[in-house]
Formats: sequence, structure tokens, C-alpha cells
Amino acid sequence: MNIRLALPQSRWDPWLLGIFAAISELIGRLIFPNWDVSFVLYGARFWMDRDGPWLSVWPGLDLLLGEIAKTIGQPEAAITIVGMALNITMTLIVWKICKQIQMDRTLIIAAALVTALWFKPPLGGWVGDHLSFLVSLLPALILAMQLGKWNAWLGIISGACLSYGLTLKLNNSVPGLTISAIWIYLTLWQTNGRKLPSFKATARGVAWVLTGAGAMAIFLSIIIRVPGGVYPNIIDTYANVLKSQATSQANLLKLFQVPLQINLSEAISNQQAGVLVFIPIVILYWVSLFWSSWKLRDGGITTMRHATAILFLISTSIVGLSLGRGLTHRMFILPAGIIISLSDIPLALRKRKMIIIGFLGYLIANWLSFAYVQRNLEKQPGYNSRLLTQQQPLPKLCLISNNKTSISKFLFTNGNIKVLEQDGMLENCWNSEEVKRDFAGLVDVQIIANTMGISFRNQEIGKGDFREKWDWRQATPQGRSKWLKRQLDLINKLKLPYLLERLPLTKAELEIPGYAAWKAPRLKQRQELIRALGAEEIGKFEDITLWRTHWYKEK
Repeated sequence: MNIRLALPQSRWDPWLLGIFAAISELIGRLIFPNWDVSFVLYGARFWMDRDGPWLSVWPGLDLLLGEIAKTIGQPEAAITIVGMALNITMTLIVWKICKQIQMDRTLIIAAALVTALWFKPPLGGWVGDHLSFLVSLLPALILAMQLGKWNAWLGIISGACLSYGLTLKLNNSVPGLTISAIWIYLTLWQTNGRKLPSFKATARGVAWVLTGAGAMAIFLSIIIRVPGGVYPNIIDTYANVLKSQATSQANLLKLFQVPLQINLSEAISNQQAGVLVFIPIVILYWVSLFWSSWKLRDGGITTMRHATAILFLISTSIVGLSLGRGLTHRMFILPAGIIISLSDIPLALRKRKMIIIGFLGYLIANWLSFAYVQRNLEKQPGYNSRLLTQQQPLPKLCLISNNKTSISKFLFTNGNIKVLEQDGMLENCWNSEEVKRDFAGLVDVQIIANTMGISFRNQEIGKGDFREKWDWRQATPQGRSKWLKRQLDLINKLKLPYLLERLPLTKAELEIPGYAAWKAPRLKQRQELIRALGAEEIGKFEDITLWRTHWYKEK
């Protein structure tokens, strides 16, 4: 009996690819640990509690996650839902574009599959960069789906993406929006017979963009409650970011490490297998970029195909320049761009299919190897970044005095106190509501809040954590004094008997260029805070310190 394997009918392709993308995101969230999810999760819960953003650097992200979290009552699930939606959306956009530019069906499916695997899941729950990337590139992607045909709705969508993108991560959205604008202009120039559009057509297009931008800006200004207004805050925030340490993430030297910021000599000398395994992608990136640039001269659908490949390749590599994360976080739609570019190399279709299926297999193997290595890793104790929903019941925060040292530590427990008592004497325990009511939280302590399922009452809308690297003013004596006064006023107003803080820099932070200059001022800042609150240290959790303030005696 002859058994023949065949692909399902083509009408099932978007459904099956969408399911695959959703499953890939779920598996990625469950396998890959991610410290940054603690920031996103805290922002979502903060929005649930306060109807406002926690951070001024991405209020649009807090809005999206927070509103979904309010609806379903689970910020962890909100992150997962948004991650799945992003992965499905980008996968289906790639599928639709490849279909429009008349690629072979097998190659279309391969391009969509690598997008489902590598657009987002390797970083689990982090969604800020990927949302910013998709929103900022959406106008160009839609124009590609429409084969270069502009219309009013695309103008309105482009304007909306502009206004919303400005409320996301600007180190992603600004390069993405710039690339979108350039690509759209060049594509319209090409489809218009390499002539500039008439003044009337240009004015009409700009009017639609401004309409979409204005409508979205008004909507966001109403719904995102930030003192002083959302857009003035964003302008102020990023004006300060440009003068601060955060700008070191983007420098001209990174241009020599495009597209994935791989330092080849360092990777070889240190035998970094996890980096060297991606060298084929770097080689194929440059091969694809030169090949597609050459093929632009062919005209017709071939020009559109290779212009799209260049869009995928360039957007990924340029946006990745300003990211401070690992190379897997910079993949975005680069693999799909390589497949689109190589889809019409001068070989028989069968050989092209074999090459691209081999490339797909290589990327699947890389994905699985990373999953195997990271399956048991979790960077931060206390909160598991791979949770899909918060565990119930919420744990208690317990203070244990060590029998061998004079330093007490606090731990999380779901009620198994006897196990904890083996490490020392149980001094006190607080449930989630008690921590929310009685604890102040300052600087990088959201891991505690996430574990307890709360947000801290003393934190202000749009102020976020203390960050010299984001705001140079906070590194000045005046800035530190102003921050200190505001925190003292809030803690005293709320009469909070306990304080959690992580003001001293960690060992990892001190190894970052420029951070060591903040060591002494941070310690002085903490001394002044503790002295003003009449606080005494009562416990430690990793780098976080627990203090009892003078309000404890008064209560």
C-alpha cells in the first residue's frame, strides 16, 4: 500500500498557522524564564489597582495589559493573551504578504512557521519590544499586503500607529516608524512609475494620516491618566532619556555587529556555542540583503517581493540596535525575510524548497536546544516568570531569624511553616492584604509585589521606579533630594510601618560602565531615607532589605 503525505488544503493554512503560533507562544512562555516580565506584570497590576500607568516610558503597554487584566482579573493571563495575539498577528501577516507576492505555498508556510517560532516565544512573557515593533511596522506591512496600493484606511491606520507607537517603547517604535515611512514613500514612488505623487494626492494622504493620529492621540490622552498629560510626559521622559545612561544601548559600534549584535571574535575566543550557532543566520542575512537589492531592478512582482524582503531584514536589524537584550530577542521577522529573499534564487523549485526546509529545520533545532538549556532556569526566586495565572491561594511573606547568624531573612510560604522553622525561628508572617496595606515599596521590589499579587500604595501614577539611567536629573543632588522628599511624604501620609527597598546597586549593576558613579550617592540616599523614617533593618531577601519604620511603634 502506497502512503502519500500531502499538505492540508490551502484554505486551512491561516487557521493551522494561527493555532501553531498560539501554541508556540504558550510553550515559549512555559519554558523560557524572563526577568523583564516582572516589570510588565507589575505595570498591569498597577493599572488594575489605580487606573493609570506605572511607568512613563511605556504607558500604552500598561494600558493594553491593564485593561485586559481588569477584564479577566488576571495580569499573568493578560500577558499571555497579548503575547499570543502578537504572535498570531505577525505570523498571519507574514503568511498573507508571502501569498500576495506570489511565493510557492511550501515556502510561504515555512516563512510563517519561522515567524511563529522566533518572533516572540524565546523571551517568554516579555511583550513590550514586540508590541512596539509590530505597531510601528504595521503601516508598511499593510501596504505590502496591498502590493503598494495606498488608500484612506491605510492613512488612518498609519496615523493611529504613530500616536500609539509614541506611548510604547520609543527605542523600538521610533526606528520602526521611520523605516515604515521611508519604505512606504519608496514603494509609492515605485508604483507611481518612479514619479513623485501630485501635490493634491500628497495632501490627501497626509490629511488621512493626521486624522488617524489625532483621533488616537485624543483617545489615549483621555484614557491614560497621567498628571500633566500623557504626551507631555512622554516628551519630558525621553528628553531626559536622551541625556542619560540608557542611550549607551545604541551606539555606532553596533552597526558593525548587524543584524544580531554578535561579537564574532569574542564568541570564538570564549567558545560561546549559544552565540556561534546563529552565525549561519548572519551570513544568510547579508547574502539575502545583497541578493534582494540586486533583484529590485527586475520590476513587477519580483521588485515587490524583494522590497518586502529588504523591509523585513532592515527593520529587524535596525530596531535591534538599541535593544540591551540577548540575540534571540532580536530575531523578530529576520528569518522570514531570508526565506522571502531566497524564494526565487536561480535554482529549480525543488532545490529551493530543500534549501528553505533545511533552514526551517535548523531554526527549529536552535529553538529546541535553547528550550532544553533554559527549561530549569529561573533568574529570580519568589516569582515564577513562567506563570500563566497567579497561584491560589497567594503565599504569605514570613520573617525568619537565622539560628547561625544575626541576620534575619524573609521567605514566601504557602503555609508549610514547619519547613521554614528548620532554618530558624519564625518571627512574623503577613498575608497579601497585610503587605498591601502596611508595606511601602521602593526601587526594584516589584518581584515581591508580583509574588504577593499586589501593588504598593506609596507608588505614584506614571512615576515608576528610581532610574538614573532613564532620567539624568535623578542622578543630581537636587534630583535625589526631590525624590527622597516625595517618598517620605507619601510613606508618612499613608503611615506605613514597613519598607521594602533595593536602593544599593547590585554587583551586576556595578559592572556596567557608568553605574559605579552612583554607588556612593545611592548609599547616602538610603541612609537619609532610613534616618528620616527612624527605621531599623529586620530582614533580607536577596538584594532587597526589609525595614520597620517609626510608624510601627505608633500603630
